[in-house]
Amino acid sequence: MKELRCLVFTDQEVVKAVLDRRRRMKEPLPSGTVGTVTYRPGQPGGGGVETLIQVTGDEGDDRSMTLHESEVAAALVSYCMGRKIPLPVESDKMIHIINGALTLMITMNFKKPPRLVEDRVEAAEQPPLLPRCRARPPRDVDYRRRYEPHPVT
Repeated sequence: MKELRCLVFTDQEVVKAVLDRRRRMKEPLPSGTVGTVTYRPGQPGGGGVETLIQVTGDEGDDRSMTLHESEVAAALVSYCMGRKIPLPVESDKMIHIINGALTLMITMNFKKPPRLVEDRVEAAEQPPLLPRCRARPPRDVDYRRRYEPHPVT
């Protein structure tokens, strides 16, 4: 059994995600104003989606940035994490174009064996547990009021 989730992004979200990722990775950013964003299928046989971002420079020259699918996918996953959108770690993430919008398709395969977490700390290496104790009683309890003297016999 598989589960499929689709997250559809606007062009503004794609540009913001790519620029934020490039800024964090300290990669060069184009100077100017972002114009249009277009998507085209990748190279024949290679699959994927190439993203072209048209940038009008400060001097008026037009340039385009061609982004590979892996860079855009990483930027979109990071964008989702920043917006606290839960994404499964053990899933396949692919980019597709649906109705002209960039879509991140997340496929989870439930037939995969579960990932086991190994306990790397041996029992002998673990420190012994100390009993919990307090130096003084909690402040909201006054033991003096409840104490009643009794005669010594």
